Amino acid sequence: MIIANQSDELNEVLGLVKPRPTAGSLAMYDGFDSSELHQFRQTFRIESDITITGSENFPGEMLTPRNDRVSLPDDIYELLVHYYNDAYDWEFVTIAGASDKLILEEESEDFIVVLPNITQHGRIRIGSEIFGANIAPRYRKNSYILAKFIQDNESIDTFPGEVQFYFTHTIDLPTGSKTHQLAFVKWYRSAPNPKTRFYCKADDDDDEGCNVELWKNKYHKADRDSIIPVHNIYSRFVPSEFVVGIRTPKTYMAVTPINRQFYL
Repeated sequence: MIIANQSDELNEVLGLVKPRPTAGSLAMYDGFDSSELHQFRQTFRIESDITITGSENFPGEMLTPRNDRVSLPDDIYELLVHYYNDAYDWEFVTIAGASDKLILEEESEDFIVVLPNITQHGRIRIGSEIFGANIAPRYRKNSYILAKFIQDNESIDTFPGEVQFYFTHTIDLPTGSKTHQLAFVKWYRSAPNPKTRFYCKADDDDDEGCNVELWKNKYHKADRDSIIPVHNIYSRFVPSEFVVGIRTPKTYMAVTPINRQFYL
């Protein structure tokens, strides 16, 4: 009878410590076995100043709503070609650009034609986190993202933006066909000066210690940086209004990050 009672108590305790589903960005590593995790840890601990290049499969999922064979508007189509020219060492052109080159250079075809057709998505999943887009009103509250960019002085800064839509695009490279998972983002304009941007910081904190930043609630004009790989998404943020000043109040957008961070 004592053994039976102890067994019941043991089962109850074991139930409390049994594995639970992984949440957040760690969920993407659930499929790794012990050897893969060990290799990842060893690689992470290596200190190296060598630039590592290459690509890997997107460890997430493109979700519905989905629109197949969408033709990009001309202005975004040209930005996509610009993106490929920055991402690869080959020369990429639009369909119209290819026609002009063939007329001017006749037999020369040393370039890659980018087609404007994409598969458009309103949501993506990274780990257990769902990111929305402007084209899917139901999920728009999840469309506000932060991404990191390397500046001209080699420093790294974080910028807030709103994803308009996600899309996959396939292109034929000399090394074979490759599909890219991308996002078209409208980036917000920065505050007029660092004092305003980091208005919420404590007096003795540095800028990096300021969790809430102030930005203008206006977009930059779309350019090459408006198209980013979904891998470059760092986290989501919550936008809200913030008024600075009493005599001449000005309204800014307060950017409050959500702590789940990816930046794969």
